[in-house]
Amino acid sequence: MSAVARFEVRAMREDRGRFAALRDKRVLIYWPHGLGDWVTFGGVLPLLEPSNRYAITRFGDDYVSVMEGNAIVEPLAGGVRGLGDGTAFGTPHFGLRLRDCNGKAVAIDVPAPMDAAVRRFAPEVLLWTDYPETEGRTPYPFHTKARSLARTLVPAERLAGFDLSAPLPNSIDFSAPDETQRRVDERLERVAPAGTRLAVISRSGFTAARKNWGDGAEARAFARALHRHCADWRFISMDDDDLGDGSATFRGVFGDLDEPFARLYKALSRRIELFVGIPAGPLHFTMARGGVPVVGLWLAHHPDWYDEPNADAIHLVGSYVRERGFDRRPASATKPPSLAHRLIYLDRPAISAENVVEAAIALLT
Repeated sequence: MSAVARFEVRAMREDRGRFAALRDKRVLIYWPHGLGDWVTFGGVLPLLEPSNRYAITRFGDDYVSVMEGNAIVEPLAGGVRGLGDGTAFGTPHFGLRLRDCNGKAVAIDVPAPMDAAVRRFAPEVLLWTDYPETEGRTPYPFHTKARSLARTLVPAERLAGFDLSAPLPNSIDFSAPDETQRRVDERLERVAPAGTRLAVISRSGFTAARKNWGDGAEARAFARALHRHCADWRFISMDDDDLGDGSATFRGVFGDLDEPFARLYKALSRRIELFVGIPAGPLHFTMARGGVPVVGLWLAHHPDWYDEPNADAIHLVGSYVRERGFDRRPASATKPPSLAHRLIYLDRPAISAENVVEAAIALLT
């Protein structure tokens, strides 16, 4: 059991405790959420009250590292890359319960070595939100998950000063440290040497199996078809799939590098020329980054619920989404054309390799 330090803070959540009224405070944001939620929170940060100072952390530096270089929030590394909730240290969620985040003073227990970073930051307030899903039920301008959260964290008079009809700029620094970039580039030379083109395929996530793109068969068929179209393509699977000749897996190429995942993915994203994936962390990251052609695969959700639009992206939407009327929910029905995604609605639930090849070629030509 590691040593534990105790800190006194006022604990708040998004819908209690009057967080939006805070001024001139040192705020520690506890963010025990997935990589995609870390990325989309990068669009909320510029909206927050600027007189406060912000830090952010969770148990698991693989995701905390996505905020490295951010000009608004300081990432506090915990010294452990693997994701968790603190139970392994005997301090689940710092010994705090979400229902106790009501604006009152509480004690939080922070294990070593994270305690040193928290002590340096000296927080007065802790924000912990469960980041609720809107599932398309919130109308414009708060129609995405991130925008809906911003409505509860930011005073209405401050929000009125932003052009919410335009995509929210993301505050993430999408560049990797020079040494990380060098190490990633060296590994990529083995997979996709000069003169080849690199595509990343991410067909599965952690939150809901229904959004995944099959068992890998369609991903392999896509890789074969795109390679037939242009023999220069090479592929990296985020899912440990064998995609055939000219392919590798993220874990196989980078797994022994002693660096957190988000930092490595920042470096990888600088080199890829095509991304294909479902709504999970790598897709949300690549969408927010921009500059990379993206084919989004939506089998159970609708793009309007999550990402800001990206001119480099085409989203393929399976028929289940329209059969459930998700495209008619307020998130889609009320937003202006300036926030429209490029969508292709399919007439069957599955998304075929041929569908994805057609969309990719449309983006690349």
